[in-house]
Amino acid sequence: MSFKDFILKYKAYIICVALLLFVWPPHIHRSQDESNPDGMQQARCVIALSGYRSEGLAYSTGFNYEMLRRAADLLQCDIQISLSEDRRAVLDTLSAGSLDLVILPFADSALAAFPRLLQCSMMADSTVWVVLPNGRLSAANLNASLSSIRYSEDYKDIVERFSPSYEPFSRAASGRKFKYASPYDRLLKEKAKEIGWDWRMLASLVWQESRFRIESRSRRGAEGLLQLMESTAVAYNGSAERLDPEASLQAGVNYLKKLQRMFEGDAANQEELTRFVLAAFNAGEGRIKDCIEMAESKGLPHSTWEDLKAVIPMVEDFKGTETMAHVERTDSLYKAFCIIAP
Repeated sequence: MSFKDFILKYKAYIICVALLLFVWPPHIHRSQDESNPDGMQQARCVIALSGYRSEGLAYSTGFNYEMLRRAADLLQCDIQISLSEDRRAVLDTLSAGSLDLVILPFADSALAAFPRLLQCSMMADSTVWVVLPNGRLSAANLNASLSSIRYSEDYKDIVERFSPSYEPFSRAASGRKFKYASPYDRLLKEKAKEIGWDWRMLASLVWQESRFRIESRSRRGAEGLLQLMESTAVAYNGSAERLDPEASLQAGVNYLKKLQRMFEGDAANQEELTRFVLAAFNAGEGRIKDCIEMAESKGLPHSTWEDLKAVIPMVEDFKGTETMAHVERTDSLYKAFCIIAP
């Protein structure tokens, strides 16, 4: 049998094998020297959406982060995700082969200077994923994984969670319940159980700190949903990965656990203990301990937050204005979340 006859005879089988190998499951090019110890492909990704607000989704960075994680699971790929404010610089880095994927606003003018880069499917928030033509993450494979996610049962839920603006006070003014109180209701409920909190109180603290934005960063360098410094995040979760909403919340909750243990013998009840913890989370546990010690030294009551507020002016180098406002605002936010949360 000639080679041509062989191809003709087994054409259908050859096509089936090719589809299995290159389409299902999604395939990525593997390179041993770029693999981690578990043998999974590693990819370096940058979300360059600083200052970008989609008309469709209020939380583009969070949405793209979750889509990246889901795509990575389908591609059996271990991804490292970071942020950048310099879109031109990250496109230069991608073009040089030192990155595998960059996420940009679709209308980003910087992309016009890199005609050889490939754009994947446009996302629900009009952002675009950009890769190299022959990179380790191919446009075809990414498009296949994204299509799979879009046709999954929970895709509608993903889009809906990242769409609202979630402003709690304006929502509470309507007097009605909403389907979602945050993009991370499930995580908040899980983590709140670890400290015995109503999850709506934890949601209030997260809103106060980051407005539910995983990309939030303070001038002092605090990052993540609960705005922890890197040293605190590592100490209370063993990881500095604060874009990951679950890791970010876990580090914060672990720190809150410590604060609860520290003040549980001082507070009159659980409600007052929560206020002590909120104050310590804002000012640092040392400041609140100073207030308690000052009250003890003067024979003053100190088992409620109102007691401690009366002592704050007596504590040297601690004005406490910001901390008192923080506790009061979190209390107000909690009342709002009780109205709107499903």
